[in-house]
Amino acid sequence: MKNIVNETKIIKWIILLPIIGVILTSFILTNIFISSKHQAHDLEIKNLKEKHISNLKEKIKERIEYVSILLNNNYQNQLIESRESVKGMVNIGHTLIENIYKNNKNLSEEKLYKTIDEKMKNIRFFKNDTGYFFIQSLKTGVSISLPANPDLVGTNLSQILDKDGKNLFQKFKQVLNKDKEGYVKWYWNKPNSNKKIQKIGYAKKFEPLDLYIGSAVYLEDVKEKISNTTKKFVKSLIYDDNSYIFIMDTKGTALVHKNESIINIPIHNLDKNIQKNVQKIIDETKFSEGIFLEYLQSKELFKDFSQSKKISYVKRIPILDWIIGTGLYTNDLEKQIKTKHAELEKFLEEDIKTIIFVSSIVTFFIIILLIILSKRIKNLFQFYSQKLEDNNSKLIALNNELEKKVEKQVSNIREKDIILNQQSKLAAMGEMLGNIAHQWRQPLSAISTIASGIRVQKEMGIIIDDKQLDKDLDGIVKSTIILSDTIDDFRNFYSQNKHKNKFGIENTIEQVLNLISANIKNKGIELIFDTQNIELNSYENELIQVILNIMNNAKDALLEIEGKKYIFVKTKKETNTITIQIYDNARGIKENILNRVFEPYFTTKFKSQGTGIGLYMTKNIIESSLNGQIFVENKEFVFKDKEYKGALFTIKLPLS
Repeated sequence: MKNIVNETKIIKWIILLPIIGVILTSFILTNIFISSKHQAHDLEIKNLKEKHISNLKEKIKERIEYVSILLNNNYQNQLIESRESVKGMVNIGHTLIENIYKNNKNLSEEKLYKTIDEKMKNIRFFKNDTGYFFIQSLKTGVSISLPANPDLVGTNLSQILDKDGKNLFQKFKQVLNKDKEGYVKWYWNKPNSNKKIQKIGYAKKFEPLDLYIGSAVYLEDVKEKISNTTKKFVKSLIYDDNSYIFIMDTKGTALVHKNESIINIPIHNLDKNIQKNVQKIIDETKFSEGIFLEYLQSKELFKDFSQSKKISYVKRIPILDWIIGTGLYTNDLEKQIKTKHAELEKFLEEDIKTIIFVSSIVTFFIIILLIILSKRIKNLFQFYSQKLEDNNSKLIALNNELEKKVEKQVSNIREKDIILNQQSKLAAMGEMLGNIAHQWRQPLSAISTIASGIRVQKEMGIIIDDKQLDKDLDGIVKSTIILSDTIDDFRNFYSQNKHKNKFGIENTIEQVLNLISANIKNKGIELIFDTQNIELNSYENELIQVILNIMNNAKDALLEIEGKKYIFVKTKKETNTITIQIYDNARGIKENILNRVFEPYFTTKFKSQGTGIGLYMTKNIIESSLNGQIFVENKEFVFKDKEYKGALFTIKLPLS
């Protein structure tokens, strides 16, 4: 009954889950579509904004760069024109002096100088009559004519310095000695001003009297002319977008502005917001000739002004110490964005309606198909459910039968392992009997010698004192104990009892030696030990069999070589493990069979000499009984300054 209820629930879920999945998928896809449309909308608005601002910046920069180029060209042209004007006037003055000289050659030098001064001092030219001629003797440095300061006429001015500390007379003399005429620059105070201003002058030598005539113009006058021309030009500029160009000096005073009420008003007298914007322009243009700035324009600047962000391009004009700029408000951009936003929202609303309608239709048809498909799945499910139940019954029976077979097979394998273990011990029994014979030979010989000695003494009538007799009897007893211990070691080795106990590894190795040391020493094999007294909790008898098997193999291998024969035994304690290494100098195992030495019935000896189960059982005991690992490799080493090679067996066992 419970299975039927579960199957009914599963069938319901088979029908409902696809329908729910389709509805959810439709809902998710619709939302993804709407979201993508919103993203596209935002991206289009962003692109529109970036494009508008880029066009706006390009437009205002182009205007300022145009005015800047025009201003610089105008400055250069005006400078050239002023230089040429000064030169032209000096040439006229030179002609006048030449005429005066021709007409008054009969006069003395003093009277001739006076005549020249009277004729030339009242001549004025340039705007506001600021231009005049100055005449000076090249021979004496005496001033001949100086309308700007007539009191100095007749005075030696050869040592007079300009405002930079340079000797003016020497400057003129240097130019005139080289080319007889030329331009000279120097700094001087403008009349009625303490301001140091550069002058651009031109001088020409009049050789008959060894004098020169010159004139000059203040650079500030040139700049003023350019300034007035530029201001007039900028004011005349009219743009379709209602923008304007403004000019201010580097102190923030407006020189040209659409709002004429702030022109020539110091920055500290302006509205705080205007001050803030002006100061920002001054600071930003200190380190850059041209830069874009964004700021919020002050409401106080214009009447009926709707405050909005302004983007301006400003540029410093070093020749006039000006900052010129222009800008545009972003109101138009906001209007365009609102219009575009409304259009996109309308398109988006229509797209959403379309996708919802389409997705609803598609979802409806898919649901109908799923319902039909679900019914077929239900029938298939019931069919296979019944078939599965029948197969499960067969499988359970098969599993039960298989478990019995496995248990029987495992039992057989265990019995075989025990038999193999015993076979391994029996296979070594002949060799062990030889070992026992070697072990017994010495104590038996000792007993025989003592007994023969007592008999000879008795036959010869020699009285044996009690002390000597006790000593001989003790010798016999000790020898019999050795014989008994050898039998015990032999019996323990062949015992099938398995008891886990604590023991020291050195004691275990000693027990192995008790079994084979006499035989090994008799074969001329030297045992080298490097052991530690490490205690472990395991099956000692099993470990004895393992060490015995490996040492017997080493002994058999050593019998096939000539020269010194060694077996090395090392022990080392590591974290929670003990490592036992046993190796010899019998030249190792051939590499092509090294990985097969632990296979059952595999032997490198003649069939009459080996069974091939010794190392197999060794590996089996270590891994199954002692929970350890064994590895074999060929090792090259140096002992007593001589190189050797042999097979190295490494055993790793847990301490508990």
